[in-house]
Amino acid sequence: MTCGGATCVPRRSALPEFSPPLVFQSGTPSLEQLIQQTNRSLRVERLASNTLTIDSPDLAYKLSGTFTWERPHNMRLETKLFSSALGSPLAAGSNSQVFWLQVQRPSPTIYFASHNDFESQNGPRHVLPVSPLWLREAFGIVEMEPAGRHEGPRLRADGRLEVISDIPSPRGDYRRLLIMAAKTGTIEETMLYNQTGKLVAHARLSDHQYYSSIDWSLPHRIAVQLQPDVGPPLTFELDVGLYLVNEAPSSNSSFAFPDTAGLSTVDLVQANAQMQVDQSQMQAPVQTIPQNPVVPNPPTYRSAQGDVRNSGWQGYTVR
Repeated sequence: MTCGGATCVPRRSALPEFSPPLVFQSGTPSLEQLIQQTNRSLRVERLASNTLTIDSPDLAYKLSGTFTWERPHNMRLETKLFSSALGSPLAAGSNSQVFWLQVQRPSPTIYFASHNDFESQNGPRHVLPVSPLWLREAFGIVEMEPAGRHEGPRLRADGRLEVISDIPSPRGDYRRLLIMAAKTGTIEETMLYNQTGKLVAHARLSDHQYYSSIDWSLPHRIAVQLQPDVGPPLTFELDVGLYLVNEAPSSNSSFAFPDTAGLSTVDLVQANAQMQVDQSQMQAPVQTIPQNPVVPNPPTYRSAQGDVRNSGWQGYTVR
């Protein structure tokens, strides 16, 4: 099925031609075979959907939304409740310089950061443990560096394959665990662990459909959990009705930083730095002085009048 120069597949179609094909006929594939299969996702230059449904425990209602992603840094997620005139309850985006997350609760706020500053900053993170660009992995756009460090693939007890990869970062290496279908090689889970071994991002991918134009299968149902170092997790589910793959590029204005009128603005890099300062002050031992200190054998000092006093610091003159 073709749509405006892009490949379109309806959600959860039962037609056999849309099912992911078998790529590993028997046995556990080699690492080279798995890398070759996974890197077919490099054929996806742009991915979009105008038929998203978003659900979250933090939302009172399901939201409809749109999603656009373009290599390497352009991304936009917009949601609406009943009508776009009511504003966007949740939005996220990225361009070549900066990324952002906009929320309405508990108060209208936009969190943002420079890519370079965010990725190079050490220490704990709050609100967002990773850039919103990580969502591309939740949509099945995952690559494996052939020259990178990998462990596996291994056959799991549940019959699926897993491979662990080191992901270089200025903060230090992350560890990524990919879980794939043993026969089709489709990505079914991606998990990212930070430098302390904590799981910070997890996506479950299901209802895959095959796109012959890119020879790759994309998920139509996605469950995401992001866990910052401080604060509650961000949990939501996405249902994708229709994908547009490698359609004509969007204009740069589509990924412009949003208007912040009526919004509180929070620079995540500055907020994370302040959080580190606050934590260090809380952890530092606090020295207290009693109201009436008892000084054994107080030393003798001479007052300005020349008389000698030793009554517990009284009459001390700094010269």
